[in-house]
This record gives sequence, C-alpha cells and structure tokens, in this order.
Amino acid sequence: KNQVEQSPPSLAVLEGENCTFQCNYTVSPFNTLRWYTQDTGRGLVSLITMTYSDNKKSNGRYTATMDATAKHSFLHLTAAQLSDLAFYICVVGALCSPGTRTLYPNLHLDVVKEHFLKCCM
Repeated sequence: KNQVEQSPPSLAVLEGENCTFQCNYTVSPFNTLRWYTQDTGRGLVSLITMTYSDNKKSNGRYTATMDATAKHSFLHLTAAQLSDLAFYICVVGALCSPGTRTLYPNLHLDVVKEHFLKCCM
C-alpha cells in the first residue's frame, strides 16, 4: 500500500530559528515529490518539486533534501518568521498509476505567543 507520513507531531522554535519537516513514503516507483504550503483560506502554493534523481533543491529560505533509496525527504525552513504560519504538505506522485497522487496528512506551522513558532502535525 502506498503511504506518506509526515513528522514531527510537534516542534516549537523561536522566531529566527530553523525548522525541519520530514516526509517518509512507501510510494514506488514515483515521478515527483512536492512540498506545498497553504495559508488559511488560500490555495496550495508549490514550494519545491523534486524528481527521483534530485538530492537537494532550494527556494528562498526553503531547502528540500531527498533520499529516494531510503524513501524520505526533509523540508528545511531557515530563520522561521511569524508570517510562515501555514500548513506544510508533502505530496508524492506515483509513476504510471492513475489516481494515486493524493494529499496526505499535513504539517501545520502555527504561531504562539512570545514570537514562538510551533510546527505540528
């Protein structure tokens, strides 16, 4: 069965610190792994798209790494800001299997008092 799991269940960071999201998957073979963000009331925004041969890609303060053999990806956010409040979603597209591109349980980056950011699932 194709599965995607995201973690950590809960992580708190101070504004300005770094934050890392993890995506583990069993989808094989696959053609793309995408990281998205979604603010409340807005549509999905693509952060980074990776293919099987990609090890690392960056987009501004976001850097995604992937190990296709170990079947996991990390999304690193540098210098977290209060404006980073959003859901963070990992989507894995299976190769040549219609209907298997699915949104999986996602990570939420939440703002808490005293300029803390809380990354949670």
